[in-house]
Amino acid sequence: MRSAPAFAASEAEFGSSARGDADALSDRDFLIVDDDLRVLRERSAALQAEGFSVASYTFHKLEHLSRVGALFVQHLRLEADVLVDRDGRLGRLLASFRPKSSYSAEISDNGALARLIARIPPGPVAEMWAADVLYVTTRNFGVLSLAERGRYVFAYDAILDALREEGFLDRGAVANLRQLRFMKSLYRGDATGSHGVVGLKVQSALAGLPHGHFPRVSSVVPAASVLSAPGPAESGSAYLLLRDLEKRLIAARLVGCFPELDDGLVKLGRWIRNPRAYANLAAGLAPEFRARLAALQDRHLLSRAG
Repeated sequence: MRSAPAFAASEAEFGSSARGDADALSDRDFLIVDDDLRVLRERSAALQAEGFSVASYTFHKLEHLSRVGALFVQHLRLEADVLVDRDGRLGRLLASFRPKSSYSAEISDNGALARLIARIPPGPVAEMWAADVLYVTTRNFGVLSLAERGRYVFAYDAILDALREEGFLDRGAVANLRQLRFMKSLYRGDATGSHGVVGLKVQSALAGLPHGHFPRVSSVVPAASVLSAPGPAESGSAYLLLRDLEKRLIAARLVGCFPELDDGLVKLGRWIRNPRAYANLAAGLAPEFRARLAALQDRHLLSRAG
């Protein structure tokens, strides 16, 4: 009988479960840090099987995030409940972290991610994908913009309240944006929605957001045009490139293609399910994946013409 995987060198709960404000929509966020990739893989799999959403890092990667002022480290510093820290290395890293004074570059990158929903393929799955991306980018915008004002807030509802206090949002916008959290949970739970309903909620949410950082509307375009559109610049973030590929996979299914018949695209589908672990890997192959999807569409059109 195989023994249970070893604990990572450092482990911590963070997010709503550590803050004590978890509800039915909350993820169970768990951090593991170790220099041994095998330990990280095995411990991550064990925790995911228990229902945790696992953030898995080598110390080298987490130390890099600390050096560049990533607010994820500030999130851990303020709210993580450290359960294991064998050499005290995580504790020292968190204690020494200092946020940057400006996050303008990160806010700009987040705007590029938000613009992915400016053009989406038709149907309820694409609408729910757009709601999920809008939830992520609204949360990111709040965390980054509030940090520039010396406020470090990480719970979604609290972020919306703080953005209203700082003059970014009005009361109506906050009410609409709160609904995104529920739609995000439906999308990540593979629930289906009604055509048009979620799309209207996305439009209402966009109307209340700062237009300099978010698209004014989310337009529905033919799925084929999503597949043929140029991708984001390769200099964009790994997460941006992965979410763009996710939109293209949705479009491919709508035009009658079957990505599950392509081994590479099956792999991409698995990576999309776990962006924390695979965003960098998928981003490096983004041009290849876009070409595979376009070729899949071309073969489909040829078969129909024949």
